[in-house]
Amino acid sequence: MDKADLLFNAYKSRKEIEPFEVNEKEAEEIFKKFSSRLVEEEGLGGYKISLVTREHLKRFHGKEPMYGILTKPMITSDKEIELWFNHNFAEVEVVFFADSCRNDNFPQCIKETRLGVELPATRFNTWNLNALQLKADDSAAGRLYIGEQVSLPIKGVEMLINDKLVGRGVPNFIYGGPMDMVRWLISKIGEVNGYVSSGVFIGPFEVKKGDKITILGDVNFEIKLV
Repeated sequence: MDKADLLFNAYKSRKEIEPFEVNEKEAEEIFKKFSSRLVEEEGLGGYKISLVTREHLKRFHGKEPMYGILTKPMITSDKEIELWFNHNFAEVEVVFFADSCRNDNFPQCIKETRLGVELPATRFNTWNLNALQLKADDSAAGRLYIGEQVSLPIKGVEMLINDKLVGRGVPNFIYGGPMDMVRWLISKIGEVNGYVSSGVFIGPFEVKKGDKITILGDVNFEIKLV
């Protein structure tokens, strides 16, 4: 079984697999095949952008940000969110809804701006991974809570897990702000449709079923992981 099939079967069966080593070319090929199969099966819901700060590039030994695809079932507005895998992070991100965004119609093509929570999940059995392994695994695409509508710029946000403050901040990315990350994504793929999770600015923090996440600041909301 090839590596893309291993990841796809793990995704479909909600199982985990041992990490495998990949080089840059392999990671790109596996990502394309795995993500294409996900879209064929579940439909394209949007995109997630990862490794948007120097800190996260260093942590995962990456050279530049990367993107993954989100399928329609991964994206939810339900405040009770089912976690599908054992290894999950929670991250605060600005989420956009893009309507056929290209260089020639950006940013008018952005129809919604929200403050959401991305819940990355890996098909591997550990987070001890490098950027190429993450890329192969569709950038650890898991779930995305699209959150509440918000205005830019973000003034200040706090994240609590089970009522404990774990982080606060505003977006400050390697290429600028959240809109700049969408512009970067357009430069990579040409046209962007669906929800775009523009990059973590609080987190990542490990979470599990039963945890409660509270967001305070520009907008306030609470979600439960089940």
